[in-house]
Amino acid sequence: MTLYGRAAVLDAIVPSLVGLESQGAARLRIPGGTPLLIECGGGRLTGKTALLKELSKRYAQRIPQAYADLGAADFGQPGLASLADETTANASRTSDLLFYLMDGLSRKPNEFAGKLSFPRLTQGLLAVTSWQSEDVQPAELQAARRRLAGLLRESQPDLQARNQRVAGWIGQVTQGVTAAAGLGPGVSELVGPLTDIVTTELLGPRANKQGLGWWAGRRVGPQGDGHAQLTDLALCFRGDGGDRRRAEHHLVAALLEDMADHYTWMRLKNRVPRPLLLLDNVHTPLGVTVLDALTRAWHDEPTRTRPGVVAAALAQESAVPDSEGTAPSTRSAAGPYWRQERPQTAAGWVLRLPMAQLDLDEVKEMFGDNRPGPDTAHVIHRLSAGRAGMAHALVLSVRQKIGLHEPVDHGALLDLPLELPLEDGPTLPVYERLLRLLIPDAETRARLASYTPALDDAAAHALDADHVPHGADGQPAAATARVPVAQTKRLLRKDCWSHHPWPGTGGPFVGDPTLRALLVHDLRTRTGAAPGGGDWRSSHRRLRLLYAPGAADPREACYLHHSLAIGDTDVVVRALHSRLAEQDAPGWLATLNLVCAAPHPPEHPAVPAADPVEDRLPADNDPVRQAVQLLVLNLWRQSHPLAHPDPRKVGAVRLQLLTLAQNSTVGPQEVFYQAYEQWPRLLNRWIQAPDLPTYGEPRP
Repeated sequence: MTLYGRAAVLDAIVPSLVGLESQGAARLRIPGGTPLLIECGGGRLTGKTALLKELSKRYAQRIPQAYADLGAADFGQPGLASLADETTANASRTSDLLFYLMDGLSRKPNEFAGKLSFPRLTQGLLAVTSWQSEDVQPAELQAARRRLAGLLRESQPDLQARNQRVAGWIGQVTQGVTAAAGLGPGVSELVGPLTDIVTTELLGPRANKQGLGWWAGRRVGPQGDGHAQLTDLALCFRGDGGDRRRAEHHLVAALLEDMADHYTWMRLKNRVPRPLLLLDNVHTPLGVTVLDALTRAWHDEPTRTRPGVVAAALAQESAVPDSEGTAPSTRSAAGPYWRQERPQTAAGWVLRLPMAQLDLDEVKEMFGDNRPGPDTAHVIHRLSAGRAGMAHALVLSVRQKIGLHEPVDHGALLDLPLELPLEDGPTLPVYERLLRLLIPDAETRARLASYTPALDDAAAHALDADHVPHGADGQPAAATARVPVAQTKRLLRKDCWSHHPWPGTGGPFVGDPTLRALLVHDLRTRTGAAPGGGDWRSSHRRLRLLYAPGAADPREACYLHHSLAIGDTDVVVRALHSRLAEQDAPGWLATLNLVCAAPHPPEHPAVPAADPVEDRLPADNDPVRQAVQLLVLNLWRQSHPLAHPDPRKVGAVRLQLLTLAQNSTVGPQEVFYQAYEQWPRLLNRWIQAPDLPTYGEPRP
């Protein structure tokens, strides 16, 4: 996928951090001070992982680098097993990660001067993971310390003896580490490459001595030499959560110190580029722990040569693309990316950049030379809210259609098949593939789709009574396994889905327009095959019973919303016509906004080719009622997520608003005339209900 709107990170920020052009051989002058840690945040399918992968690709074989997905059990390395958790005495997810990062960073790139070595970190990890798995009795403490010291000292015989004994010793340590940590066979493959590190670095007298000297100055314990401090490190690692975090902070500091030790005065003078750490999903529990340890080391340790660190995190984002680009982001971030002065807190070392949302031109560029009509690109841009990964999937499905020389109907965009290269299995429609990426769990997807018609929490609880949960085998799950509405709301917040309340409600329950459009389409597709709409109609009928009809109830707008969702237009038109004389104009427009944001029933065409005759010829000759009917029908159809600005429908909306203005008293007349002037212009700019302005504070 081509990366758009990421130039600041790819071509400015990271080259400044590592001292090397991302697409060139020129070494850059490193600014004075300390680099910031860069955290790129955005919602799902905004291209966070793609950005990290592109950075890894650009610097491959040029600088030491390591990529780790902190949200994956295998750190993003297929075949790698890691079973450590908080209950494992001599291993943790953080210590496993440090083994993994050390393995990647210790591999010498072809174009890099020298090879990074990690004596301090290796000593610390050996101390932690090689410590006996059972608790140590006080009487055995001295013996245990002697065994650990012997393990480290045993690597320091004379040169000839070391060369003779190294192979057997390494094999024993590797097996011991793997067995003691309780890790699977994948980690054995990971620990294996550490033999080269230990052979060339830990077993070298100078590196071993420097490492032990560094640990002696760490003061993990109150007193003692390097061996004693490493013993205290192992014991600290086996303590409570706070003690383990403290031990892990020492290990992270060792990682950074080992990297900094590579940069001698001569290498700095020759502008040898810095290493690059790429950390994905730092919003996860492991990611929070690791980023906290890194920032504390940045803050508390002496100023040294630091690697470039670029992290990606799931974060809240705007649901509507910002074409102005006013906020600093991955598109155009304000520098500098280095600090000359120490911030007040460790968090001050992190520069957080929101992932830039794609603009319309960038979506058009995704099509290459074979572009469909401009409306298709615009529909994709609005539907995806500028999310790069989602726009790419939609564009790819259209391009495959163009490749078959078939016409592209943007009204059927979400149902286009999407075939991915090198993927087995059935071809899925693009909406289903996107939902599987956004919400991997099938039961969660089904539950969210069933709650999507709800405009508030009470409505979601009403729908929950009809939802039958299913297990992983597809069979109905036990009642005790049901997930309540509150937990589903927490899931939406946890996944950082935006929430934009509609006029007159605190909802809808699924407040992100993109996710809502996909879930509504999923619900419409699954229920549309049933006679009469099946669950679709029963859901909306159940929901509108929650809202009493009548002008005295401000929630009547919700009743009308669900009425329109099942195609009961007569009820909607009669009620809105009646409310004209009873409600202030801003309140009436707010009601119209909410009502016309109703989803279209399964049997209703997404984007009809022409207005039916009955839409143009209301039953009676009352011009105001006719205006209300035509306004509702045209605005509703114009507000479908896949609709493009239709001149006929927009013109009808404009004419009916003028009719309402002409038949209103002075106060409402001014409001309706403003809508007459501005709503058509906004509709032509792809704004839809319920986001049209109402010109004042509506009264119930």
